[in-house]
Amino acid sequence: MQEYRSIQELMGKEGRIRQSYYDAFTAILPEDFAYKGRSKQPPNDPLNALISFGNSMMYRGVLSEIYRTQLDPTISYLHEPSTKRFSLSLDLAEIFKPLIVDPLIFSLVNRKALTLKHFDMLEEKMCYLNEEG
Repeated sequence: MQEYRSIQELMGKEGRIRQSYYDAFTAILPEDFAYKGRSKQPPNDPLNALISFGNSMMYRGVLSEIYRTQLDPTISYLHEPSTKRFSLSLDLAEIFKPLIVDPLIFSLVNRKALTLKHFDMLEEKMCYLNEEG
């Protein structure tokens, strides 16, 4: 087992593992939703739009549950603490995203509940779920 001397080292390792994880999406999803790299702000393809939307919903859900406790949502262990964002929800959501968000994406896309018609491209670089999606 490798030891890490800083949070940045640990987060770097987590980022490399997440990249391998996202690369595996190509084997699970149809070609229309092939993983071509992660883009966030803004997402540039339907898969990234789904990941971003799902992750934001997970963050909100986790933050809602944090508010039901005595925990301070701005204090975290992995993400940089900040009074401008709720980094504890980012920390906790990391546990649940692969268990809830990603399987939901796989299910919706593979069952064709969501197809390319459910997305709009803006200025050929921004992809978002449309109203029907």
